[in-house]
Amino acid sequence: MPNLNIVILEKSKGTGGRMCTSRSSFGSTVDLGAQFITKSSNLTSTQEKLYNHLFDEGILQPMPENVEGLRSLPYAWAHFIAIRDQESTLDGLMPHVARDQIEKLKAVKYCSRYALGFFYDSESSFFKDISWCAKFINDDIIRYCAVDVHKRKGTGLPSVVFHTSKEFGALYIDENADAVQDLIVKRIEHLFPQMPKPNEIKFQKWRYSQAKKIYCEKQACLVASNKPLLIFGGDGFSNSNFENCVLSAENIAQKIIETVS
Repeated sequence: MPNLNIVILEKSKGTGGRMCTSRSSFGSTVDLGAQFITKSSNLTSTQEKLYNHLFDEGILQPMPENVEGLRSLPYAWAHFIAIRDQESTLDGLMPHVARDQIEKLKAVKYCSRYALGFFYDSESSFFKDISWCAKFINDDIIRYCAVDVHKRKGTGLPSVVFHTSKEFGALYIDENADAVQDLIVKRIEHLFPQMPKPNEIKFQKWRYSQAKKIYCEKQACLVASNKPLLIFGGDGFSNSNFENCVLSAENIAQKIIETVS
């Protein structure tokens, strides 16, 4: 397909979905969405090729080992993290989808979470003294936190990300944002009393965090219409991790090739 033209239409400010990096007014950054990629041992040739490309280009590097509370998964081979145009507007879209497909699409469920980023404009002894770069926490509000500069084995101003539990997200996803932020900050201060107060805070609501009930176990995409071609895909069809998103994209690409050829 030598004349293939790809246009990305994104409802958010930028592409990437949960691969979301936030920046402070003084230049430091923190990832508020996906934290690391887990590579499994059973890969398709496309997934393996993509991993090799990301490694060769220096985009992925092994995650540090000082992560507290990380569960051991039988299928996990290793964990990796990322090293650090023109827009169009879609006015409307009217897809035609069969009734049984609509019911299955409505049945797809996502869990919700909040994320908070703490930014600091100077170094602090607290971040020099801690032994971990990230940790999973057994708490009803805070589930995960990471010191971004330690996680990347880098240098620069410190920043910290906190993710809430999915249970907290389900209870408070439609509550007032300021009230929810206050609840989260108070719990962080309780869990980490020695952590200095941040100079800036970034508050992020992930209404659609991870798929907990997908469309169908046997297909990683859905052809909703052949003329014009309309295909649905993503983690709602294949579970929420990097490899399954690649699998869905691989299936979508194959459907397009079959149609145009």
